[in-house]
Amino acid sequence: MNPEDSKSILARLFDEVLTQDNQDLIDELYDESYEFIVPKLAGMTTNVVQGRENFKKRVTAFRNSFPDVVYSIDSFVSNGEIVATSFTFSGTHTNEFAGFPASNRRVDVTGIHFAQLQNGKIVKTWAGFTNIAEVLAA
Repeated sequence: MNPEDSKSILARLFDEVLTQDNQDLIDELYDESYEFIVPKLAGMTTNVVQGRENFKKRVTAFRNSFPDVVYSIDSFVSNGEIVATSFTFSGTHTNEFAGFPASNRRVDVTGIHFAQLQNGKIVKTWAGFTNIAEVLAA
């Protein structure tokens, strides 16, 4: 896959899915067998999400915790099959997230996201927030 095309897919993910909450787009961008892996925070029951439908539930839960979330992409690097993205999200922490009770504070959290694409769809991602525990615990 062309690196620019794969970056375009990730740009749509961060803007249209994660910021605008257009979850219908998940079916277009993600493979049905998609796997999502994040570092396990203390309050999480699992750090692996299997399947596109379960990922939709994860997005819904995250948006319930940060309903006004806005993602911004800081940088992209792509070889076509793998896209590395550094990002920042800003939002108000209004409900429990990963064991952290709602703080009703506006937070800015940085992170890194690696996506593997095959046949124009995201098949696997590894993602982590670099400072989320510190920000939510403050």
